[in-house]
Amino acid sequence: MESSFRKMRRFKQQLTEEECIELLSSEERGTLAMNGDDGYPYAIPMNFSYDKASNGLIMHSARAGYKLDAMHGDSKACFCLYTKGVSETGRTPRNAHSIVIFGKIRFIDDPDESIRLLRDFDSRFEDPDMVEKHLKREGHLAQVFILEIEHMTGKRVIEG
Repeated sequence: MESSFRKMRRFKQQLTEEECIELLSSEERGTLAMNGDDGYPYAIPMNFSYDKASNGLIMHSARAGYKLDAMHGDSKACFCLYTKGVSETGRTPRNAHSIVIFGKIRFIDDPDESIRLLRDFDSRFEDPDMVEKHLKREGHLAQVFILEIEHMTGKRVIEG
């Protein structure tokens, strides 16, 4: 079956899949976009954690709200991250990396799996004692979901 995703035009700047996964494993934030009300796109900054086992991005939110309504209406989503970039000489141009991911949202309904994924997610941001306190206090309130990666491209961005 032929892919419906476009090839990257500036292929000489394309990151390998391994480079993309390395970035996903080290970065913490990006923007999740989905189809919103009345055909308007809805994009929101999100913390995430890359999950190698599912080849997806783990995220979570409250159990109700516009974001979840949009995801339930259409499971297709896009995620983008863009690194701060560094200057080789201390001046412009800056070299950064970007990743664009297309995929589908899968909600995690099993409470045990949700807690396990939240534990993995939170361990990127907090020490183990804080993670357990957080899970005990608020773990049952979170809706965990995974953006399952269907297509991913990464690019070396050279500004200037």
